[in-house]
Amino acid sequence: MINITPQAAARLALMIAEESDADKLGIKLVPTTTGCGSYTYSIAITEKQAGDLVQEMHGIRIFYQEWDVEKVTGIVIDCDMKSGRFSILHPSPLQTDCPHTH
Repeated sequence: MINITPQAAARLALMIAEESDADKLGIKLVPTTTGCGSYTYSIAITEKQAGDLVQEMHGIRIFYQEWDVEKVTGIVIDCDMKSGRFSILHPSPLQTDCPHTH
């Protein structure tokens, strides 16, 4: 469903390990709609919430809700090891009918 590259998993593991309650933590992708109804995502380090489903990849727990499955299926989380910045890419993002402006 959600894919995490080994580089991103290593960076996330370091970030989670810095927290005092690391054994309870995982990540959640937070979809945010743009002005045209497409989605961008951010990563939140958080505890499992009521109703969360859990996927584990490379030792990282990923929490998500059933209604988010369509939005997050296929997402790839990567990390540039030089900058430490994450990228969250969706290979086939949900389409919008917004006109393109140039």
